[in-house]
Amino acid sequence: MVGNDEVVCTLYEGNYHLGVAVLINSILRGGFRGLFWIGYRGELPAWLDGLSRDSNGLYVVGDALLGFELLDSAIHFAHFKPLFMKSLFDRGVATHRLWYFDPDITVRCTWSFYQRWIKFGACICQEYTMGTMPSTHPIRCEWVELAEKAGWGEPVNQLERYFNSGFLGVEAHNSEILDTWAAANDLARNAGVDQSKFQTDSRSNTFLFADQDALNIAAMYTKVPLTVIGPEGMGWVTGGFTMYHSVGSPKPWRKKFLRSALAGNPPSNGDKHFFLMADGPLHPYSSGKLRWLRISLNISSLFGRFNRRG
Repeated sequence: MVGNDEVVCTLYEGNYHLGVAVLINSILRGGFRGLFWIGYRGELPAWLDGLSRDSNGLYVVGDALLGFELLDSAIHFAHFKPLFMKSLFDRGVATHRLWYFDPDITVRCTWSFYQRWIKFGACICQEYTMGTMPSTHPIRCEWVELAEKAGWGEPVNQLERYFNSGFLGVEAHNSEILDTWAAANDLARNAGVDQSKFQTDSRSNTFLFADQDALNIAAMYTKVPLTVIGPEGMGWVTGGFTMYHSVGSPKPWRKKFLRSALAGNPPSNGDKHFFLMADGPLHPYSSGKLRWLRISLNISSLFGRFNRRG
């Protein structure tokens, strides 16, 4: 196992490999020169064909390296994130800085910003939906009850914001937050959360998106400093410059843009950025397919100026 000072990791299965390729392209566009480490289920993507390898068997992409790890885990990948990140530090894959991105994210700015950001603590972004969550919110109070029963004591941080679990950046000396996140996942499992599923059926439950709720529990109990950007950090409100996070369904690579625009739903900024980043050094689409997708995207964007739901 060859370690690297700077590692970006993600997890995928199925057609999410398209998101992985475009995520990598967007990060490379910003000047990243480290190692991409991808955990996956199923098959390796066809877009790896033709890439050269170094002496360690890693794929060469631009000025960076790319490795894959086949995972055998029954739990949903959403709940596997802290264990995966922790394992990369424990096994020496990541030796200094480690970032996790969901495969439906694209990066908008130069990589040097992320390198500066991570010096201040664990990098995290505020959620948009229910992003303001007071420290006395009843759901938080239920989390505290569970933690107290498990012997955790009082929260270290009284937080008023709720964070998204699609991105986390952490240096090795702050990796303790990953242990706390994994332990919070155990709290959720012990409270009855089925970790083979992405979410429960209602926010009125103690856990909804249990991996994300667990990250927020970890943020309450960690001694690691947090460095926070608001919902603009994931492109959900104006003023952002760091990422677009295409949450919800369908994902950009599955959208029927013309049909969606006719229904009053024009392409989002995340959709547009996804296809801007969809070409090189990795090529998840043929040139003809990508050309057609970009044409349909542009037509849909134009039509959306005059036909927008709401």
